Amino acid sequence: MNLDIMIEYATLHIVTIITFFLAFFTIAHMLLSRKKPSYMIAWTVVIIAIPYIGIIIYLIFNGRKTTQNISKKKNVKLQNIYEIDDKFNIPIEQFLRRSNIAGATNTNEFYLCKNSIDTYKKIIDILQNAQSSIYISTYIFEHDHITQKLLEILIQKAKEGVEVKLLFDSFGSLSLELFPKTLQQFKKAGGTYKFFMSVLKHPVKNKLNLRNHRKMIIIDNDTVISGGINISKDYLSTDIAQTSWKDLSFILKGTATLHYAEIFKYDWESQTKEAITIIKPKKSKNKYTKSIIQVIPSGPDVNNDALYESILYALFLAQKRVWIVTPYFVPDGALMDALIIAKHRGIDIKLILPKTSDQMLADISRSGFLRDLQKEGIEIHFYKASMLHAKAMLIDNDIAMIGSSNFDARSFFYNFEVMSFLYSKEDIMKIEKWIKTLFKECDIGLESAGKIRIVFENFFKMLSPAL
Repeated sequence: MNLDIMIEYATLHIVTIITFFLAFFTIAHMLLSRKKPSYMIAWTVVIIAIPYIGIIIYLIFNGRKTTQNISKKKNVKLQNIYEIDDKFNIPIEQFLRRSNIAGATNTNEFYLCKNSIDTYKKIIDILQNAQSSIYISTYIFEHDHITQKLLEILIQKAKEGVEVKLLFDSFGSLSLELFPKTLQQFKKAGGTYKFFMSVLKHPVKNKLNLRNHRKMIIIDNDTVISGGINISKDYLSTDIAQTSWKDLSFILKGTATLHYAEIFKYDWESQTKEAITIIKPKKSKNKYTKSIIQVIPSGPDVNNDALYESILYALFLAQKRVWIVTPYFVPDGALMDALIIAKHRGIDIKLILPKTSDQMLADISRSGFLRDLQKEGIEIHFYKASMLHAKAMLIDNDIAMIGSSNFDARSFFYNFEVMSFLYSKEDIMKIEKWIKTLFKECDIGLESAGKIRIVFENFFKMLSPAL
């Protein structure tokens, strides 16, 4: 055996040993972290299939509430003020209180934006009338003809002395962080901005999977615009002829706006160390008395998984219907079981999803789950008119959920999210009416698939906890 062959064998032997030990210690790390079995199995398959790449991906994406950067961020704890009394006996509301979420308030006004044009007009109008402060948190901010108008208003307001603060997620708004020239005039006018957990400044410490997905525009601590919308031409439009995504947003006035302002305060201060003073809205018996609303923050900066647990609880409590609207549907085993059990109990379950979303991997991953649910008789509606980006749920006639969270593990366990639970019949009817408009533009059911496709879909279903 010549020297070259011996070197090749030795190199291969060393590489094999290194690979074994890297895979062993990575899997041992998972076992020590006491993750769910499905999570560990998915990552083990990834690490064994593509050891070096899989290990690197695991090191980048693992961790949730215990990473160094998250442990330094103060946990969100909303003030328990203006809460409705205990006579308001809605189990979910009481459950959330026991999970350290502030109770619902009943001095609010809720307006559901009809479409992207309506949302854009309302944002422009509200921004132009701002008197003291404008706080904006968004996952995506893209500079285009739509956002240019918004920037011009923000610049003018900053010049007028209004406190204007913009918080962008670093990963979602990466192009803006790479090329921040767009924000120079805004900064010169006195406005301030920050990129949440910058992946450019701290690519190792700031994990790619812990992203700020909260969408909030908070005006004068009295008005909030929230929902699923990001800030770009995909979500906002000025012309009915302009193609935009189908999304859902709302305007909130009243005491519940305090909780949105508090969430922004926690996020902003964690990134800037700059304190924000939040003025409590005054409670008035004659103003905003229609809507009962509970604000639920979710993510690594919340002590537990109250949002996920409340949805799971609601599925078991449902008596008549569960309608879910989401762009990305990748549930875990517990949610799948809850949906199937609810169907067996005779509950009307409808899933409304985009025919094709903007995330190919999410579409592939959802298929195996959807086929299992379809076999149980659950209705699956595919919205085909455009990309459906709305996030909402209806449970019976008692609860409507609306906000930023998708129906997947990334939203439930990793992203920073915010949802509002609506308990007033009038507001629930608004969400129901909006969802019914979607049915007219949907195809129902998955098409049949061959054995190879089913194997492919089930492979990605197995990997879904790691996606």
